[in-house]
Amino acid sequence: CRRDLTRCHRHPQPVLRCDQTLNLTTLDFGHLALKNDTAAVQLHFVSGNNVLAHRSLPPPEGGAFLRIAQRMRLEASQLEGVARRMTAENEYCLLLALPCGLDQEDVHNQTHALKTGFITYLQAKQAAGIINVPNPGSNQVTYVVQIFPPCEFSESHLSHLAPDLLNSISNISPHLMIVIASV
Repeated sequence: CRRDLTRCHRHPQPVLRCDQTLNLTTLDFGHLALKNDTAAVQLHFVSGNNVLAHRSLPPPEGGAFLRIAQRMRLEASQLEGVARRMTAENEYCLLLALPCGLDQEDVHNQTHALKTGFITYLQAKQAAGIINVPNPGSNQVTYVVQIFPPCEFSESHLSHLAPDLLNSISNISPHLMIVIASV
């Protein structure tokens, strides 16, 4: 692992990450929340329109959690709708979430939290997590953030959009694929 000069939301010190071999643009650090579980993650841009990520995700200095409030079943009709949105590069943003932490022990703890609290849970439910993001100061949903555990849908899109990436991440770290789209 190597030190990154960017700072994690909850920690003022540099963050240690475990993606030694990845050559991706790091967008942000953040915290995912689902029920009573949380995990610190580093978000990497894979494809699409990264402006959507900047508009829909909480600012790093705020320390806000991306709280999964709903689930979407991994059914063909649902996945086809997501795939349709991903055909126009300016209408979606694809991110990869990897665990991050302050030191090797924290990375290990965040990796465990991501595996057990998010990946295992979503895979058992055969679902993706959903976060509806409203305009600031409004209740009107502007963006939908969909969080996919490793599954046939996420792996096929990652292997198509970033062929070397899937092999790299499978060997080094648990991950979530995040698709952001405007409503």
